[in-house]
Amino acid sequence: MAQPAGTIDLRKYLFILRRRWALCLAVFLLVLAMGMAYCLLWPRVYEATALVVVQPQKVPGSIVKATVTSKMGERLQIITQQVLSRTRLMEIIDRFNLYPESRQKAVPDDLAERMRKDITIKITRKHYFTVSFIYKEPKEAASVANALAAFYVDSNLRLREDDAVGTARFLAREMERMRGQLKEWENTLTVFKKAHLHELPGSQDRLIAIASRQSNGIAKIDYHIEIERTRQNGLEFQIADLTFTIEDMALKKAQRVKRGEAVGAGEDLSGDDPEPIRLELEGLRVRYTDDHPDIIRMKKKLAIAEARQEAKMAKLRAEGKLKPGQTEPDTTDLQLGSLKESRTKYAKLVAESKERVRAMQLEREEVGKALAQTRRYIENMPGVAERLQELSRGYDTLNTAYEKMHAKWLEANISANLERTQRGEQFDVVDPAEVPSSPYRPDINKALPMSIALAIAIAVGLAFGLSYIDTSFTSVEQAERMSELPVLVVMPPLTTQQEQARKKRRLLLAAAIYASVGFFLLIVMGILVTGRAESLKRSVAALFS
Repeated sequence: MAQPAGTIDLRKYLFILRRRWALCLAVFLLVLAMGMAYCLLWPRVYEATALVVVQPQKVPGSIVKATVTSKMGERLQIITQQVLSRTRLMEIIDRFNLYPESRQKAVPDDLAERMRKDITIKITRKHYFTVSFIYKEPKEAASVANALAAFYVDSNLRLREDDAVGTARFLAREMERMRGQLKEWENTLTVFKKAHLHELPGSQDRLIAIASRQSNGIAKIDYHIEIERTRQNGLEFQIADLTFTIEDMALKKAQRVKRGEAVGAGEDLSGDDPEPIRLELEGLRVRYTDDHPDIIRMKKKLAIAEARQEAKMAKLRAEGKLKPGQTEPDTTDLQLGSLKESRTKYAKLVAESKERVRAMQLEREEVGKALAQTRRYIENMPGVAERLQELSRGYDTLNTAYEKMHAKWLEANISANLERTQRGEQFDVVDPAEVPSSPYRPDINKALPMSIALAIAIAVGLAFGLSYIDTSFTSVEQAERMSELPVLVVMPPLTTQQEQARKKRRLLLAAAIYASVGFFLLIVMGILVTGRAESLKRSVAALFS
């Protein structure tokens, strides 16, 4: 039977839903399960709100006129800026140990920005406003909200007091600034006097006497230095004479050795005589240290010469040409040893004299520096006296101004006591934040109905969408309308008993699965509605742990 134009054929839509009931039910259960999973698994956050009321001034304005002219909104904005500052937020984060999972990774600015997003300040009515805080732990959310509300109350009292006694505070700040300037002037005077302790007026006679003593000391040191240098010249002359004698004796000895006068039997020891090498080594030591390459080379050469001489001496003793224990056949070595000892003693005396001269030169340098400093003190005394007079005059001027400012400050305090004791406009927490029993997110009371509605919409929409794109014929009217030919015969599907039984088993299995899933979701829904989601999460976690 044809439907009138403009009417809706409900049977067609019911036929579409009945034809795709399995798909619709599966999509419905899947979307509903996802919504319940969101309600069950999504991290809980709780919102705690404190209500603050603005109490009007208790003393009539006709008796005491309020000096605070700022409006409640302006003060609230100022306090909010203080609350949302990074320093204040980090104090609250540290106090309540907020965001422990992010404190090790995030920087303080990121933590403060995150907390700013969790704080909400709303002016609900003219004399009311709320302070809200969102956090994952309900107790901490309530504690932080109450702490923020208390901070608003305290800050309002502080701001009103600052406004009420503004004049007194201004004078106090100015007086404190002037006191600081006085201290700076005093410190400047003290530092100046310490820095110019020897240049202050009245020290000239003492400095002249000190300079005279220092000049005499320099003259004495110069006299002693001259004596020591004269002595050094005499010792160095003796050392040069001894060196010439030693070298001459060594040369003669070498010639005798070459002629064989002391050794005999034609043995030649001059080529291995270590004495010239030793003399050369001592001459090098006067100019260089023991680490110098020439010193090291001469030491090696001396060791080789001594070893060769000792070998030849042993050979001569074995041949009977030298007595056992005798190293030289003449007395030249004894004379050389005595001369060398004398030269060494004189060299030591010269070194000691040079050390005394260096010490006296250092002493003279120190005394010279002290004398130059004393003379600078004497030269700087007129300028120091003038600068000291300027500093003293500036200090006296500032001290007079400070005494006048102090008198005004006392007068302002007497006038400001009236403002300090008045009972002015105040903030009062009339409804402290309580520990929330249900989470702010996810809101189960809203999420569950929305999940059901969304599941129905998606399931029905999917069924209708598939039906819209399906090109097969599902009714006689559709076939006649599309082909413009009458349908003569409608033949139902022909199935065997085995196929019908198998289809029935499939339907029963699908119905059982859908019923089980639906029953399970119904149980989970009941748990969510009754507020036992956290207990279920702990039980599941304990089961899989």
